[in-house]
Amino acid sequence: MSKENLKYISTRLVERKSSKAFKEGAKKAMEINGYVMVAENGWVVKKFKDGQIEKVKEISHGSENQKLILD
Repeated sequence: MSKENLKYISTRLVERKSSKAFKEGAKKAMEINGYVMVAENGWVVKKFKDGQIEKVKEISHGSENQKLILD
């Protein structure tokens, strides 16, 4: 197996496993806390178990709030 194929398989596996873990974590947090905080449509929102959504803060898209890190 080439190094490129191995890298693709590893990346795909990490993406799949991390996505599953985040979904399970969000579900568990909803059960325990009754809400989760997420970014949605340019806002940080609090989603409640009953389906209610509360806008917490608008996300600023200006470059003054971004940090560039080069490896």
